Amino acid sequence: MDLTKQFPRAGEQMLAGYPWLPRMIDKCRAYTEGSLGDYIFPCPIDMQVLTELDVTEDEFEAAVRGTETDVEVLERLGIPEENPDPAVAAWTREFIENRGNSLRHQAEEEGRV
Repeated sequence: MDLTKQFPRAGEQMLAGYPWLPRMIDKCRAYTEGSLGDYIFPCPIDMQVLTELDVTEDEFEAAVRGTETDVEVLERLGIPEENPDPAVAAWTREFIENRGNSLRHQAEEEGRV
């Protein structure tokens, strides 16, 4: 993924019950390919998600490297594609509530609104 030519997916987009995870995968792919542009990986929000996933930056990078799909990344991380865990749902609600304004601002900056 070349983030000098396109935007990563929206922060509110979900994967396996987690917001931000698709965006973080995009940023990590760009980071490993040397095409991160002005984006930061791992940024503070990435670190918050990594903490919730109980995965280190290096483990996440290794899981993303060489994959083509999100499902491959989830499999490498041992995260179920469908995640009915109530703790994940609660974390997601809190994440969205705490970051709603910044997610909207980000969408505006990236021309998604």
